[in-house]
Amino acid sequence: MISQASEALLGSIYGEDNDQIIEVVVKEEENRFEIRLLNYGEGLGWYVQKTLPIDSNQAEALVKILSKTNNPTEKKLIRHDDISTFGKVIRLPLA
Repeated sequence: MISQASEALLGSIYGEDNDQIIEVVVKEEENRFEIRLLNYGEGLGWYVQKTLPIDSNQAEALVKILSKTNNPTEKKLIRHDDISTFGKVIRLPLA
């Protein structure tokens, strides 16, 4: 028998056109979070387009990064050369 982990919806954010929702969910028994992108389809209703699982360390780091966006002095433009790369990476031209 497959047991489902209990989860709790922490919040929802509607997109500008109200046809997308971002949900933040905590998976209590697995001690992790999920960020879900839901889209609305005619005849389908709401469906999950993408799911991004993150652990508690990643969630904490994400909160720190997002909190910096409120402080203009903390903002930093990411330059192409500043990105560390591991393994084979194909660099595409920036638009």
